[in-house]
Amino acid sequence: MKLFRCLLVVGLVASGLTAMGEAVAHPRDEMWPGKAGPIIRNETTISELREWFGPPNSRRVVRVACVRVIRMRWDGLQVYVERAGDRAVDAIFVRSRRLESSEHGTLEIHTNEGLRVGDRHRKLRRLYPNAAPIAHGGHIHYRLKNGRFNSYMMGKVVDGRVVQLESWPFEFC
Repeated sequence: MKLFRCLLVVGLVASGLTAMGEAVAHPRDEMWPGKAGPIIRNETTISELREWFGPPNSRRVVRVACVRVIRMRWDGLQVYVERAGDRAVDAIFVRSRRLESSEHGTLEIHTNEGLRVGDRHRKLRRLYPNAAPIAHGGHIHYRLKNGRFNSYMMGKVVDGRVVQLESWPFEFC
């Protein structure tokens, strides 16, 4: 009977630690209105992104609001980069649960509340009960957190799943 109790306690502790895995995720992988893991808005440059994630799968100049920016894509990651100056990242879009970086290893990007790409819509609503939905084009955006200088972080939901976490500046114009 004593052995059974010991095994039961060990099993409960192990399952509790497994369940807490997301809650104690590494802070370097956190997403905020001004950053996503090691990618920091207005600081990280194109050359740093190329060092960390390799050459992009796609690179195009696109119009966002009233400015033209460089849109760069890797597997699970998209950024908008300013065309002038030091070519720093303006907006970040995380589209995968895991990103592979040669510099930082495997990144599991999540919000400080524990929301990640692939989580259910109801988890987003539970973690961010005050986030108002903005529905259009067959998907729903939620403004999750505001940052300095009116920057903000959003979550995008399609068919009941979080498909993208976004970090935006206040405006591009």
